[in-house]
Order: sequence, then structure tokens, then C-alpha cells
Amino acid sequence: MKKYIIAALSVCFVFTSLYADTKRNTDKKKSVYEKQAVSIPMADQMAGKKGPQKVAITAPDKQLYGEWTILSVNKIDIDTDERAYIFLDFKNGNQVYGCNGCNAINGRFKLKGNKLSFTDMIQGGALCYSVTSEQTIMDALAEVASMEMQQLYNINYLVLKNLKGQEVMRLRQLNFDLLNGPWLVKEIEGENVLDKEIRLVIDIDMRTVHVQTQHNIIRGKVHIDSSKENDVQFEDLQYYHNQSEDTDKETQLLIKLEETVSCKKAGNISTDMELLNTAGETVIRLQKTELERKDL
Repeated sequence: MKKYIIAALSVCFVFTSLYADTKRNTDKKKSVYEKQAVSIPMADQMAGKKGPQKVAITAPDKQLYGEWTILSVNKIDIDTDERAYIFLDFKNGNQVYGCNGCNAINGRFKLKGNKLSFTDMIQGGALCYSVTSEQTIMDALAEVASMEMQQLYNINYLVLKNLKGQEVMRLRQLNFDLLNGPWLVKEIEGENVLDKEIRLVIDIDMRTVHVQTQHNIIRGKVHIDSSKENDVQFEDLQYYHNQSEDTDKETQLLIKLEETVSCKKAGNISTDMELLNTAGETVIRLQKTELERKDL
């Protein structure tokens, strides 16, 4: 009987040890995962790096012109049925238009230095039931008395403030002009392909992409999700195929274009852009070039 008891205790001890080791390994994996999940802004904060930096506005009609997505009101992230945004139009008498998350909005803005205000604002009459009401956004716009432009990771933000200098709204600029125009495909998955002379033309206004290789043509559509930072996707790509010695490289380019979900500047080299996949990996690197007649 004692032998059975000793044997049973031994088995329990083994399983207890195995469980403890397994738990330790699980905790260790969990700890590693949590470390990997730290975002870039969080990592910078822990390293003592600063957040968004103030940008000097020297040419407001160029720096502020265009579409700005509304991110938060009174420092609370908004939640609306439709994407809320404003478009600052300097070319037509300082008009502002956009969407408050439910209805189209129109009006005018006055800008002098950093002093900014919105006037004659009107909106449509549709009823919505968003978490952030359209009136909340309209009230915040009515409070605006000044603004400040900031930049973080090559992304521009506009901070709108009331008379007391308190933040009432934060917006992110939708700016894909940097991606617009003619490019040379410099690298595909890290491999230099400049000798292949692959030219790529992106037309943001028409939402089209045109690729010209030495032997073939690829055409397709450009899709941009304005609610996401630096989102860009290439869809409905059509490959006008002629057999050549570069067929494999052209096929690889086609696949990598289909994998693209976002873009970013390539470090400090302002003439280069990187196209990224869902894992944030660079699949294609582009080098800015001049438009040639054959690209038209």
C-alpha cells in the first residue's frame, strides 16, 4: 500500500513540475508577445522621445489646403457613421466643406496668422444616431479661434483651439500628393531593379496606376481609405503580357503591387517612397523621376 501511495505522489509531483514549467513558458511567451505589441509612439515615449512637433506655417494656402480627417473632439476620439472631415479651399474664397459624420457641411473660414474661425456654417438635415453626434462636431467648429499645425512620422495634424487656448478638435491631413506622379521602381523586396527601367505613374485624382516595363504594361486602379493613415491599394490590375526575359520580375512586381496596403517616405530621402504590405514590410521602393512622353 505504501508503494502505491509513494508512486501516486511521485506522479503528482511530476505533473505539478510539468504544469509549473508550462506556466512559466506560457508566461514567458506572453511577456515576449506583450513587448512586441508595443507601438512606435509608446516605444518613443518610454525612450523619452517627444511626441508631435509644432510646424511653422509659412505658406498656409499650400500647407493647410485640402482635406483633413477629424480624429477627436475635446480630446475624445470620435465615432461617426460616416467619415468626418473638412476641406479647406483657399482657391474659392476661403470656403470650407466636408462631412460632420452624418451630413454634408458648408461654410467659410477666416485665417490671419494662427487665428482661425469658421463662419456661415450650414449642414444637411438627415438624422443620424452616431456615438459622436453631428452637433458635437458643429459646436466644436463654432468654438475655434486659433490653430496649430503639428507633425509626427511625416503625418501632419491640425490642432484647433478655442479662445482659452484649449484643444477642441484634432485633425489629420489627407495628403497623397507625395505619391502622385511618375516613379522608377528602384527595388522589389530589397533587390535593386533600376536596370530593368520599370516606370510607374500614379494619378491620385483619377485613381489610376500605369506601369511601363521594357516589354509589357500593367494598368489598374488606386484605392485609398481616407480613414486610415497612408492607406493605398492597387486593384483590378491588368497585365498586358508579352513574353520576355524579365517576365519573372514583372510577375513579382504585379504580385507585390497587389500586396500593397500602405506607403511611407523612405527615411530622410525625400525622393523615395516605400510601398508596404500588411506586415509593415517594404515590398517595393520607388524613386521619383520626371514624366516622359512614353508615360502619357
